[in-house]
Amino acid sequence: MLQDLLEDYLDVDVGRVKKIDPAYLVEERVDFLIIGDIISKEISNLEIQNWLLKYGEITNINNFIVKAMSGFYIAPSDIKIEPLWVESLQENINAETIYPPILRLKLNKAGLALENRALDIVKEYSNDFLEFLINNKKRIIKKFIDV
Repeated sequence: MLQDLLEDYLDVDVGRVKKIDPAYLVEERVDFLIIGDIISKEISNLEIQNWLLKYGEITNINNFIVKAMSGFYIAPSDIKIEPLWVESLQENINAETIYPPILRLKLNKAGLALENRALDIVKEYSNDFLEFLINNKKRIIKKFIDV
């Protein structure tokens, strides 16, 4: 859903950590990174954690910083896990901006709970993210002009 909403404005690629080598993202010099996961306990799954560790190591070696990073998690219940998720991303990703809010969706037995406004939440998040990027570019251009 995020890809569909963002691809008219950004060059968007979506993939699973099993198939994306963190070194590839560093080589491609991606500007923005959104990482998501389905979380059943208080932390992201080991696969995501290991990918983040590897990505953090590679970006530190290559002194690579993304312009903005954000994350989302899909939780099957109302457990409060945002701080741990945010910390996990902050510890492993060098970013000029860690874009809030971390998007949180709920899961039901039939899948993503679209009847509970999940699609609207994704739309709001993507619109806010795009507005953030546009405003950030305007600030950079203004700084450049003022100099």
